[in-house]
Amino acid sequence: MCGILALISRSRPVEPLRVQAALARMAHRGPDGTGWISRWDGRLALGHLRLAIFDTGPDGAQPMIHPATGDAIVFNGSIYNFRELRAELEDAGHVFLTRTDTEVVLAAWRHWGAGAFERLNGTWALALHDVASDSLVISRDRLGVKPLYLLDNPDGMTFASEARAVLRAAGHRARINERAAFDFLTLGLSDHRGQTMLDGVVEVPPGALWRLARGGAVARGAFHAWPSVDESLTGDDVAGVLPDLLLDATALRLRSDVPVAAQLSGGMDSGTVAWAIGRRHRSITAPFVGFFTYGYHAGSAGELDETADAAETHRFVAEDTPLTFLRVDPTPSRPDLETFIDAQELPVNTPSPIAGMRLYAAMRAAGAKVVLTGDGGDEMFGGYTRRYVPVAIRDALSARHFGRAVGLARLPDASMGDVIARMAWEMPSPVLRAVFRRRLHVGVMRGDFWDDGRDRLDDLIDIQRTRLGEIGALDVTRTILPQILRFADRNSMHSGVESRSPFLDHRIADLAMRLPMAAKVGREGGKLPLRRAMASRLPPRVIRGAKCRGLGHAEQCQIGALSFSHLFRHPPESTRPFVDAAKLEDAIRRHPKDMRLWWPLCLLMWADRMESHWT
Repeated sequence: MCGILALISRSRPVEPLRVQAALARMAHRGPDGTGWISRWDGRLALGHLRLAIFDTGPDGAQPMIHPATGDAIVFNGSIYNFRELRAELEDAGHVFLTRTDTEVVLAAWRHWGAGAFERLNGTWALALHDVASDSLVISRDRLGVKPLYLLDNPDGMTFASEARAVLRAAGHRARINERAAFDFLTLGLSDHRGQTMLDGVVEVPPGALWRLARGGAVARGAFHAWPSVDESLTGDDVAGVLPDLLLDATALRLRSDVPVAAQLSGGMDSGTVAWAIGRRHRSITAPFVGFFTYGYHAGSAGELDETADAAETHRFVAEDTPLTFLRVDPTPSRPDLETFIDAQELPVNTPSPIAGMRLYAAMRAAGAKVVLTGDGGDEMFGGYTRRYVPVAIRDALSARHFGRAVGLARLPDASMGDVIARMAWEMPSPVLRAVFRRRLHVGVMRGDFWDDGRDRLDDLIDIQRTRLGEIGALDVTRTILPQILRFADRNSMHSGVESRSPFLDHRIADLAMRLPMAAKVGREGGKLPLRRAMASRLPPRVIRGAKCRGLGHAEQCQIGALSFSHLFRHPPESTRPFVDAAKLEDAIRRHPKDMRLWWPLCLLMWADRMESHWT
């Protein structure tokens, strides 16, 4: 995992200082090397920050140039099947000078052209100058695991791995995107429209394959599209093939020339990855640092501490590997939160990912440079039962399937409050708008801003009315997984670590996208195919247990203990049109455990860091 930059000027050569300043802004992404080149008579600059994972010596430096074609690439990510692709290309006559996956991508482009990307099993964001056509190729992996942002203005186009680097390279002043601010303040949504909280900065779509001509024309295409739901596919079909797929996906992600570690919580997703590592760890060629689990100091948040459950899973699946416990105070300090906000670079809808930031730092300190996680399991297989079960009950009632609704209502995660909240979204929009305005976190929004957001709220209402059959794909492509991917990317890169998850293997994702949601969520709970697949492979408690609250959940409960009075006295100038800071302070004082108040508080914290540190 690295950092990349592609800067195109429409009229004059790119200034070197702009390139250097943008790379410096995201220097944490590349502690092992920096480089850049120019093409198109200086109007195109390609920059790179290296986190060396394969062939860690100087031969792996980027930008990398193909010796025969002159094609140049800057690449962020890992191609896990690069050894197999290299062997195939060598049989076709290609000669390799390094042991990197980057060189394999260059050769694959030369040999297969645009067809190369469908052959890649991995994650990436890249910019490649193709000499034959004198065009710039931009691509991003199927799920968008690796970030790539764009700002297109009259002066040119800027691509970079982080949004703040885009602003710096383009010389563009940071301004808050009003639509993104509305979505975040009302429902905590971000990363869901392809926009960002920064006006003008957008995401390159997952699966993109773009060509930018030297003359300025842009062809925006895609090399991948997810399949439609296959109603004939059953949960048993998926459960039957899933263990072998997970074993292979894990084995590929254990490939590394640097030390590897893995996260382990008390839940099923990281437990499944631990099982796969336990089956494969004796064949790992890189040093395996071990598993790391996260918990709390004695006497604090004991009911949310998963270390005992993680230890049980460890004994069950990988007892002869190291296990390290990280214990913390569940109340983040102000410096902790500021570091976290800086690392994330964009607002975050929950403080719980601070746990991930702490874990990555601990694993890096122990020597690991690659970390395997269980990210994506919930999104792929319907793990958010508090979200999905109320939707299923609502749909069953609407279809007059009362027996199914009653059966679902007996599940532990089917609280009456969640069901009522989900049903409330079916009210007529004018009524719903009036009711919503009285919600505590919405009440701290400025009146004019709320009144101007009528159309924005209607869009959000449509999202909340999505039926169960469609909500799984929506959560993978738009609403939940994109946020999870950003959390992991920024937290890991903050410590110079590459994060990998077997659940994000495109073969597993393809299978999950084809499986109907009704086969993932039912009267037995969520993640039904995964539960069946792992029934004899994980402790019974993990298989039978309800959805865990999640890593870092205790941190979500501490909003009333946070001290940010300076933000209420002197709120950031850019947030004044959106949030009434005095009302927010009073709301937190009266309702210190209402986590929806984190959304306006986080916006203030983020804007404060943006205004004071992004100059």
